[in-house]
Amino acid sequence: MTELPAEHAGEAAVRAFLEGLERHCSAYCLLGACNDLPAEVHSDIDFMVSPADFVRVPQVLTEIGNAAGFRLVQEIEHETTARRFELAQSGPGRVLYLHPDSASDFRLKGRRWLCAEEILRRRRRHANGFWVASAADNFHYYLVKSLEKGRLEAPQAQELGRLFTEDPERCGQILEQRLSRESAQQMALACGSGDWQGVFARVPALGKELMARAPHYPLRDRAAELGRLIRRWKNPAGLWIAVLGPDGSGKSTVIEQLQAALAPAFRRTVRMHLRPRLLRGTSASEIANTDPHGQQPRGVAASTLKLVYFWADYVLGFWGRVRALLVRNSLVLFDRYYCDLLIDPRRFRSRAPRWLARTIGAMIPMPDLMLILDAPAEVLQARKQEVTAEESARQAQAYREFAASGAARGRAVVVNAALTIDEVVGACAGQALELMAQRTTRRLGMDVNKR
Repeated sequence: MTELPAEHAGEAAVRAFLEGLERHCSAYCLLGACNDLPAEVHSDIDFMVSPADFVRVPQVLTEIGNAAGFRLVQEIEHETTARRFELAQSGPGRVLYLHPDSASDFRLKGRRWLCAEEILRRRRRHANGFWVASAADNFHYYLVKSLEKGRLEAPQAQELGRLFTEDPERCGQILEQRLSRESAQQMALACGSGDWQGVFARVPALGKELMARAPHYPLRDRAAELGRLIRRWKNPAGLWIAVLGPDGSGKSTVIEQLQAALAPAFRRTVRMHLRPRLLRGTSASEIANTDPHGQQPRGVAASTLKLVYFWADYVLGFWGRVRALLVRNSLVLFDRYYCDLLIDPRRFRSRAPRWLARTIGAMIPMPDLMLILDAPAEVLQARKQEVTAEESARQAQAYREFAASGAARGRAVVVNAALTIDEVVGACAGQALELMAQRTTRRLGMDVNKR
């Protein structure tokens, strides 16, 4: 399809999304702020469907995405009845995202707050042509999310007041159900008057009231929640990328822009240099170094001990830091990795036996994706002259050989770093999104041939 400007492509994707829900779901409604749709999307698009439709949402979103030129690249089961998805479209210099968040029932922190059957029965048509929850149900949704997070700010307060004004009787009943009489009266007065200062000061206390008055899951649902947590641990939604390449290949710039391009698909981003650093210690290789081959190598014994230390840090650091971040849906970006030591041992002052370095390399966890930035020696030298032209050529060749070797475990991709920075970052982001899409397809048990 013809590539549209970012703002038009985003609006077209939202329109396709809304039309797809209308076409594929027996009933749906949007929750939260949606008055500006489809022209503008300020955050996630929260929507509710029946339990029968809920299980079909991944396939529905895949078909919707394909029609709009987007791919389903992420799925996060953040509650037993709620899943957040990421649809992405990659192009030169930019990545566009759509963030649908689906639910059957609205559950949060071990409690069920809204029942899909009731919400869908009371839904209404928005002036812009899509289905939304009733004013009172949307008020309920806003109230729970704001107080549970302990974050009620002016925009949320303004929306609560607007919804309360539409249906003060039903919204008042919800306040009495969820809060003490005194707190419910205070909230109702704030909704009517627009003076929220007293409520803002009591948000933490109101959140505790809310949680204390809501029943927990029954035992059956608690077992389902345990299963969800186990699935999250076994199949982390985060992504681990290492960016590698010779001096002058542009790693730092690419990492910075790649982080910005991929960040919307993750809860947080974390950058690390060379190793996880669960085990502390300093090294000249881990700080800025304008003369990477200028220091004297260590002796064989000291180099061997350093390799063992690195092995421990990579293994323990993976389980103690990296894995936990991935489970919490983080993007983990490494600038260099252990394989740099195999390619350029002089940088790390290592004289350890090469067979030992390779053996240890085979015993450490590897990133999900290793992006090898490749460029001719003359391009590398034009950008940095910290090593000789011969060394630049040698390193570039060594990285290419590593990417094709069994040591890379099929996780390395060579990217032409001689292109413009937008093209390089676009290629890197495209590789990451492709991997995410394939992984999501496998995790959901969907047929990749239906794309």
